[in-house]
Amino acid sequence: MATCTVRPVETADADDWIRLRTALWPEVPGDHPPEITAFLADRPEAAECFVAEDARGRIVGFAEVGLRSFAEGCLTSPVGYLEGIWVEREARTAGVGRALVRAGEAWALARGCTEMASDRAIDNEASGAFHRAVGFEEAGHVVCYRRSLRPGEHP
Repeated sequence: MATCTVRPVETADADDWIRLRTALWPEVPGDHPPEITAFLADRPEAAECFVAEDARGRIVGFAEVGLRSFAEGCLTSPVGYLEGIWVEREARTAGVGRALVRAGEAWALARGCTEMASDRAIDNEASGAFHRAVGFEEAGHVVCYRRSLRPGEHP
């Protein structure tokens, strides 16, 4: 059972949210502060962030959830979507991630969703194991492509 308290993120949590988001998505650290500031200034109806506090009151994890009109393998719309989740290493295996997912599922259910979806990088097997452990089933594999539309940058 999780030895934490899960709640919606608050303005006072901004620095911790930035820290945890940077651990999950280190390739874009400069994007996190303005995105978090914007979220907290004008909370969107179609998204939420939950944080997990340990017994000492320290933020040890977060989960961002949202609503999507479509998700691979889902049959309904809208779909609750686990956009991102991170739990600090020392808090893993204590049920913190599961508690964060359950909070996201409750949020999606309250908005009329009957399905929850998520994704992971194809080579991130630890994420795959976590998703399976909290009840997700694999819906398929997608390979994404990109192409520049600038003249001279493609054959």
